[in-house]
Amino acid sequence: MKICGKCDQPLQDGEKYTKHPIAGSSYGGDTVYRHVDECRPVPIQTTQDSVYH
Repeated sequence: MKICGKCDQPLQDGEKYTKHPIAGSSYGGDTVYRHVDECRPVPIQTTQDSVYH
């Protein structure tokens, strides 16, 4: 099963996607797949929730 590297959703049969190979020095490397059509990125927490101002 292929998973989109941007939205973490599975790529369905017939859905267009792009391949982005990532070279690895100590292993064969990986391939990241991404939807061609716009998808919503997974939210990324950049600071702690408990930071007080």
